Amino acid sequence: MRSTSRSLVILPLLLLTALPGCRRGSDAAVEPVTPAMEAPTDPWAALPPDSLYGATAVENLRLVPAELELRGVPRGWDGMRIAAISDLQLGLWDDNGRVAEAAIRLAVDANPDIIVLLGDYLAVGQNVGLLDRVLAPLQGRAAVAVLGDRDLRSDTLASRIQMTLRGHGVTVLRNGVAAFARGGDTAFIAGVDPGFGGLGALEQAEAFATLPPGAATPVLLSHLPEALVGAAAERYPLILAGHTFCGQVEIPGTPRLATLQTETLALAHLARTERLFRSNGNTLLMTCGTGYSFIPIRFGAAPEVVLVTLLRLPDPPAEGTETELPPQPAIP
Repeated sequence: MRSTSRSLVILPLLLLTALPGCRRGSDAAVEPVTPAMEAPTDPWAALPPDSLYGATAVENLRLVPAELELRGVPRGWDGMRIAAISDLQLGLWDDNGRVAEAAIRLAVDANPDIIVLLGDYLAVGQNVGLLDRVLAPLQGRAAVAVLGDRDLRSDTLASRIQMTLRGHGVTVLRNGVAAFARGGDTAFIAGVDPGFGGLGALEQAEAFATLPPGAATPVLLSHLPEALVGAAAERYPLILAGHTFCGQVEIPGTPRLATLQTETLALAHLARTERLFRSNGNTLLMTCGTGYSFIPIRFGAAPEVVLVTLLRLPDPPAEGTETELPPQPAIP
């Protein structure tokens, strides 16, 4: 019985020492850890954006039509379509470049009469290479641009952005005007720098007075919506601006739509609208822009391209003149 017991004890020990994974010493085999077994440092990095947010930022991009009936629109400009894009914010979030490229393509595919860019192209850094790629589809299209406050962080940056825009045939307006012909009528599009935003009404009026005179200036481009405050009465039937992002969640210290509605432009805010303001015969429409901040969320304000259609309202009769009435049916 003793020999049998010893055999039963020795046999399992021999089997254990024969297993390669259980050997001790320098020749013991260690099973390598594959990348799939390693815990990710960022658990969200492996998730595609559409799984994390429900849709990619590009898929959230929308084309927003806006038909505006305005006085002061030349006859030949009646029905003119303007695609407006603002706040690309390149560099602030990695996918802002993709959204900006999609926005430019969306605007081009809509085939408007003209495309306008409303500033804040580079939010971080001074590398205009990405902006150059984003603007490529604009080659050969009628396009006009102004600069935003982020584009004026330095003279060098402003110069690089202007050169990049002009390299794609975009006319850059810095307190200037550009002629545009349509339907046999030539009128002017004006554009101002955002620097006047901190000026008082009188100083803003003086800044506008430096704009070259034009026979008619139906459209004014400004990155800041406060341009409505200093604009001369009935001089600019339509003012297009950006800057606020239009978010439903207000963050202190950021450009806020609610502040414009309740404070800065409270008296000009049109009832039952979110982004339309009117003062002294001038109408302001704000775009929500395309860029995301470093927190890639836009609450209630998807990235957009606004497609504006100008509809001409006839000018009211001059005071003291008689209006010719249409023929009336005879009364029996």
